Amino acid sequence: MKPLSKCEHCGDVHAIVMKEQKRKNSVVIGYVQCPACQHRAVFSVTTPQIRELQKRIRSVKSQYDKAKRLKKAERLLAEYGRLKERIGLLMQPLVEQANEELNQ
Repeated sequence: MKPLSKCEHCGDVHAIVMKEQKRKNSVVIGYVQCPACQHRAVFSVTTPQIRELQKRIRSVKSQYDKAKRLKKAERLLAEYGRLKERIGLLMQPLVEQANEELNQ
């Protein structure tokens, strides 16, 4: 069974179907669209820079999972936190802008 979502616009409950829209300059917008009212809720916007950071965060997580020394694990955990925060700071304004553009 697919996970369900409630539309923030009309209140309809529906299965989540994730969609992507590719834009110029390698920007990819990820969103969920309500089948009842067609409202789109953007959950991610990635640029080449953000995708590179996401690749790095996956690498850090993999290294953390394999870390045997406490010092190394602590360093990797701190780096993971910094990367996650940076991705959030870069992505948040793009998500807000994309939400406005897609729902005009």
